[in-house]
Amino acid sequence: MARATIKSIAARTGYSVGTVSSALRGVKSVRRETREKIQKVANELGYRVNLDGLKLRTNKSYHIAVLVGVSMDASEEWEGVEFTRILSGISIALQGSRYQLSVFSVSDIESAIVTLQSIVHEGLADGVIFSGTRRNDPRIAFLQKHGFPFVTYGMSDSPKPHPFVDFDSQAAAYDATTRLIDLGHRRIALINPPGDLIYAAQREKGYLDALAVGGVSFDSELICNGPTTALFGRQAFQALMQAPNRASAIICANEAMTLGVLSAAAETGVQVGRDVVVISTDDLHLSQYFVPPPSTYYLPIVETSRLLGEFMLKSLDGADPSETQKKIRATFIERQPDTPAPQMARAN
Repeated sequence: MARATIKSIAARTGYSVGTVSSALRGVKSVRRETREKIQKVANELGYRVNLDGLKLRTNKSYHIAVLVGVSMDASEEWEGVEFTRILSGISIALQGSRYQLSVFSVSDIESAIVTLQSIVHEGLADGVIFSGTRRNDPRIAFLQKHGFPFVTYGMSDSPKPHPFVDFDSQAAAYDATTRLIDLGHRRIALINPPGDLIYAAQREKGYLDALAVGGVSFDSELICNGPTTALFGRQAFQALMQAPNRASAIICANEAMTLGVLSAAAETGVQVGRDVVVISTDDLHLSQYFVPPPSTYYLPIVETSRLLGEFMLKSLDGADPSETQKKIRATFIERQPDTPAPQMARAN
């Protein structure tokens, strides 16, 4: 089989040799759709560009950095986030492009800033993706200051718009709370992430808005903020059940917290579905195997992470942030009948 050349690609695609050459070099004056079409044919024909030479000509690394949070505490528990699936979705989006993923492990905000400084100043990547956005997030401020392309998994309170993909946490919390109020619940607890996370604030707002609309008084003792782990879910459940006027329904921020709640309920003889109703958000379909399997708000993680990769490529092409922002509504999956406990349902 003859070696693929720019001329053979031009003949197959119908574009000029100059257009093909520019597209394969990533020249931005060539439309993204045209570049993708030419790259697809180049891949089919087995064309291989001299990437080292291309890096020298374009002063690009052709790497996308993904920051992955890793706890330095060996006893840290599962938090319900499956990074392999997130990386898989991003990788799918990068197929057909020249970009490769580079994973950087960070333990906290401070180490993330140090890592970002290396990425930006040493040219280790051309763009970066990270999650867990916080209020006044210094990572976002740093990248915006240096004009470095990035996409966040989660919205932010930055006054300057930027690309993001996010699960609509506020809508899920509002819908779950409203559902429980309509079933007669008045003591509804929210087991939530730490308050400095943007999505924790979004969940709390949805929860509070639903209480206000439903005419249910707010009790701050019913909101538990802490690590998104099974251990904290367990501890929060124990505290809620020891209260004089305990909760009849609980909304958990993720599957890990939900697992802790179900474990504590089983140990204390509280029957989920009869004595207390449990609803989970950020479902990755793992909770269908819990006992009992709770009702959840399902998040299509592969689709979400694929959008992260697509938005990264668009950002590298100079797309306006308005074209690279997406909030995804979760799908409610009813696995348990939401029946309130008679003795608790209308406690006030």
